[in-house]
Amino acid sequence: MTVALIISEVINGSAFADTLEGGGSGADLGTVTNAGYAPRINKVANTGRLDLFIRHDGAAEITDFQTFFQEYGTDSGFAYGGGQTPTDDFTNIRNLGAASGDSRNNTDGLSGGLWIDMNANVAEVNQFDFTTNGYDSVGGSKGGNDTVRKYGDNNVDGVTVETAFAMKALAMVTASDQSNGGSSGNGFVPNGPVEGTIGIVGDTTFGDNAHAKLRVYLTQTFSTGGLHQWEWVGAYSFTT
Repeated sequence: MTVALIISEVINGSAFADTLEGGGSGADLGTVTNAGYAPRINKVANTGRLDLFIRHDGAAEITDFQTFFQEYGTDSGFAYGGGQTPTDDFTNIRNLGAASGDSRNNTDGLSGGLWIDMNANVAEVNQFDFTTNGYDSVGGSKGGNDTVRKYGDNNVDGVTVETAFAMKALAMVTASDQSNGGSSGNGFVPNGPVEGTIGIVGDTTFGDNAHAKLRVYLTQTFSTGGLHQWEWVGAYSFTT
């Protein structure tokens, strides 16, 4: 059987279905300005993110779940609706990630590209804190929990299935209260989460959702305006 992913903005919610330019559907991160990030609520307070709750309809847990990004339309087949080409958009976002600074709220205007935070219950003031919790394939760990990654870091991280980011155990949550921490909005902490493993519906050991967060950052000097589109991809293993 085929195991399908469901990705929603709230735990166990309806799948993302924003209408995208070109006729496709997915998630719209909104408008980002130079020296900023999106989604953004308050830059000083470091608030705003796109919540992604990832679950599946399989009869057993999936393993080795990891993410990367690629050119728009590669797997979806959606028609491109941006202002350039899918290749240009992919290259721009990858290059921004490769040259990015480390500021979580882009205070210095040097942060760029697509970032992920894989700590489901991180405090908002500390989310996307690459300086403490970041990891890249060349420089290694920043000394924290390695839950923050930049797609395109080192020009290769997170841009192919071979360089994809394994979903951290700290991202795993369950809709059922196990009294292990967390909240009803973020999901509760399961009893035995494992990196890359998402359990079946109701699994309170591995967790039945992965809760990740995305932001897109622009540097102060970024000069290519207009609409950018790309595909965020989840790869995993499953048994029947």
